[in-house]
Amino acid sequence: MSSSPPNMNELFESLTLQAGVLIQASQIEGGASLDKRDEFTRQQLRRASVLVKGAVALGTIENSACLGILSRSLLEQLITTLWGIRSVENTESQMDAGPAELAKALKMNLKSGTARMFDRTTGEDVTAKYLESEQAKQPRRRKNIEDQAREAEVQDLYTVFYRLLSLETHGHSEPPTEQAEISALCITHLQGIGAISRGIGQACVWWLMHRTWPDNESLRDVLGLNTKP
Repeated sequence: MSSSPPNMNELFESLTLQAGVLIQASQIEGGASLDKRDEFTRQQLRRASVLVKGAVALGTIENSACLGILSRSLLEQLITTLWGIRSVENTESQMDAGPAELAKALKMNLKSGTARMFDRTTGEDVTAKYLESEQAKQPRRRKNIEDQAREAEVQDLYTVFYRLLSLETHGHSEPPTEQAEISALCITHLQGIGAISRGIGQACVWWLMHRTWPDNESLRDVLGLNTKP
């Protein structure tokens, strides 16, 4: 006899517990030798915890569209985490991505004239000099999420799941209108978010405790992909 599907309250309770477990995991001490991947994985655990809490809030109001977008964000984080812990170089690239995107946005505004840059001491407009110096730099090419999935040997997560979840993110799917369908879709997304967050937790804890990353079979177990219907 198959078990009955979980109700919303059960999922909320489970996800709230999972958010707390992720925070606890972020406090695990690393191995004997310090590694930049330690702080990277702790950041991923903290971020995942925040997003899981957000999923509970969205589930409370049965916002299936936003839950779909959040699912995709978490899945991207899982792929990035699995890729990041493969090497210090990968970790550095990912941790530098935020400041690099901020600098890119600044340059775009400087070029368009919507922002200016001035010397603090003289008050001179140094926008042109700054742009000239930035132009001479060779930008470091960032790996896109598909490349990261391939190099982390989890390309199926990208091909099968990430691309489908991207439909909701880019507004290419029609949300349900019947309340029963909305509720069912919310449950599906919440279950997926729980599984993905456990995958992030597994990857980060394996690194912090064992200095390695999960093999595909154990990752599939955590994600529930080996469960028979």
